[in-house]
Amino acid sequence: MRPSLSVVVATVALGALMAPAALAQDPPAPPAGGGMMGLPRAASDVEAWTDRLFDRLDADADGVIVGRELMVLSQGEIAARGGSRIRAMVSQSDASNDARVTREELRAGGLRMFNRMDANGDGRLSDDELPRPPAPRAPIAMPMPAAEPMPMPGMDDD
Repeated sequence: MRPSLSVVVATVALGALMAPAALAQDPPAPPAGGGMMGLPRAASDVEAWTDRLFDRLDADADGVIVGRELMVLSQGEIAARGGSRIRAMVSQSDASNDARVTREELRAGGLRMFNRMDANGDGRLSDDELPRPPAPRAPIAMPMPAAEPMPMPGMDDD
């Protein structure tokens, strides 16, 4: 039995409505070259980059990014590729200190971040000006037990 045209239309419409919410939950895709979250290389690219970042992070599409929407930057591969730095940049962009980052605040914060990294002030980020990936964590050293077990107290008292 084939589905009616109205069922097909309803299914496609529901999928179209759900797609933006699903995309908003996805973290920004890491760049092919392995750099930190595909940072813009020129000052003229900062606004477009922050707009893409904002659209990906604003999961409920309410026009602001709040703390729970930043959690995706602390998970898995994204965290390993500099997600914590991006999370810090987004959080520091909150100029009004209301725990809500607007698109305009993120644009201003992204430009501040870019200008701090652009050491020579030429409006472009060279490879030397890009942040280095976080160093891998060293394994935690666990103390090893002594080679010979210590005698229990009172065992030598015969």
